[in-house]
Amino acid sequence: MYGVSFDISAQRADEERLSLSERRYRALVESTGALVWSADANGEIRPSGGEWERFTGAPPDMLSGWGWLDFIHPDDRDRIRESWLDAVKQGVATTLIFRMQRLDGVYRTVQAHAAPLHDSRGNLQEWFGTTTDVTAQYEAQAAIEARSLRLTVAMQAAKIHIVSLELTTWTLHFETGSEPLVDETITYDTALARVHPDDAGTLDRYLQRLSSGEDPGGPFEFRMRNVHSERWMQGSALLQRDNHGEPLRIIGCLIDITDRKSMELALREAGRRKDEFLAMLAHELRNPLAPMRTAIALLHKDREVQPNTRELISLMSRQVEHMTRIVDHLLEVSRITQGRIALQLEPILVGTAVYHAVEAIAGMVESRAQHIAVDVTDVTTWVCGDVTRLSQILVNVLNNASKYTPEQGRITVSVHADDASVSIVIADTGTGISADLLPKVFELFSQGERTLDRSNGGLGIGLSLVKKLVEMHKGTITVHSPGPGLGTTVTIRLPRLHHHERHSAHPLSDNNASETRQALRILVVDDNRDAADSLAMLCESEGHVARVAYSSEQALEAAAPFDPDVALLDIGLPDIDGYELARRLRRKGESSPLLIAVTGYGQAEDRLRAQSAGFDYHFVKPVNVESLLKLFVSLTVKQ
Repeated sequence: MYGVSFDISAQRADEERLSLSERRYRALVESTGALVWSADANGEIRPSGGEWERFTGAPPDMLSGWGWLDFIHPDDRDRIRESWLDAVKQGVATTLIFRMQRLDGVYRTVQAHAAPLHDSRGNLQEWFGTTTDVTAQYEAQAAIEARSLRLTVAMQAAKIHIVSLELTTWTLHFETGSEPLVDETITYDTALARVHPDDAGTLDRYLQRLSSGEDPGGPFEFRMRNVHSERWMQGSALLQRDNHGEPLRIIGCLIDITDRKSMELALREAGRRKDEFLAMLAHELRNPLAPMRTAIALLHKDREVQPNTRELISLMSRQVEHMTRIVDHLLEVSRITQGRIALQLEPILVGTAVYHAVEAIAGMVESRAQHIAVDVTDVTTWVCGDVTRLSQILVNVLNNASKYTPEQGRITVSVHADDASVSIVIADTGTGISADLLPKVFELFSQGERTLDRSNGGLGIGLSLVKKLVEMHKGTITVHSPGPGLGTTVTIRLPRLHHHERHSAHPLSDNNASETRQALRILVVDDNRDAADSLAMLCESEGHVARVAYSSEQALEAAAPFDPDVALLDIGLPDIDGYELARRLRRKGESSPLLIAVTGYGQAEDRLRAQSAGFDYHFVKPVNVESLLKLFVSLTVKQ
């Protein structure tokens, strides 16, 4: 027997290396969780390993060839078959994405990669491929796209613009949900040039502070100009830093608030017109009230009036005073709204203020047979406030308490204090306030249900005025009522003033002095004849000598022969206004006659203008008769 032996050590080594390489590659692929497969040159699939059976639940012979198409979603089947045949025909690598049925019947999104293998002559021998479950990635991508879509819709609806300011180059990029706000990336200076000049400086300072790492504050507003119009923008911004903590870029969002700004301006203009209307209304109402008040004062002085007539006079007096209060409230609301009231702050004893307010409404309480109780536990409690305004607050609330409390009802006023604040509590057993009205009691022109007789009528501005005045004193006011018919409790809290021993109390009454009166010569000038005549009659009833003029020309003619000690001048005269008349009646450097302005204009600038024209005193129509007569007494008293 003859034989031949060959050394195949190198061949076996190569085979071992090839087998090892195949095992390594298979382990690598299987570690990714992919389904490994191969295909012949015609594209017929040969599943590899047990992963296919574990995924589909089918044995390899059911998947081989073209059987794998039965596990593809019906909607994807024809598309994938055509795509695979086309790839086989062209012999190029391809990637296919489709839905494949899993063992539990659920279709999963998979991604198949196929790579052709060629021999040394370039002929296609077979295909090698992997199929990977990418459902989680696609669901995450779908969620991101849905979130992006919602954000885009929201940005479009809200007119939101995203702005990026790159701090390395100081360039900006604008975008909205659908299209750029500015077509190209622009420099910071170019963008700033499109901002309204009045706003550019403020916006620049804001961004410069933010870029340096400072906190510039909350949102900002500015006007942006373009070819067609001017738009109002509101924005907020954050600083983004790099990995080293250095400022990288500013990312901000801008909202177009042009429509809102237009509405704000319209509301502000409407508010201004409302304030002007209220001021003019109050002025026009004061003109007829002035002679009525004076005439009633004259009738009160007549001691021969019959009792029933005196009752009618008292009735008219109460109604005129009520109308005067309404007019005053109208003006006060207008002035506070415009910020034209300045408080004259000083230490005030709370107990004294309360007792004075109770005294002011005592007549109303007595006329309605009501009972009022005052409890001031600490008479040395002080606050810092305006005496007139604090009295106005308390009298308003007490007036409401009496007005809405029936006869024989009860009103209580109590004062409590702690280290920080003083509480003034005014409670009544009146009509109460319904739950739906309670949140609106401080609104302007707000009232409860009105009866047909409007016995408790008014304009509904009292509590609105009170709230504004309390807030000007840095205090708070609350209203509580259990319901209709169960009474109301109003609580006013004001900051307590400490170390009051360093201050003196506000004088409570005028000093008395022995008086000897002398007659004054008084010139009354008003184009309203009733107002002028009634005021002159009042002056004469006090023993003074009065002369009436219905125009500035008549006043100048009468002044020289009459030589008045006092001139009561209306400001709104038709020919020469009261300011100019005052200058002509009293030459520069002289002190006679004493000039008193009597006008329906009572705001701060009106008083200042009267003072600059030379007036010594300023009375608002309808003139407070008692105050005017006290002034005359002070002028005629000889100590």
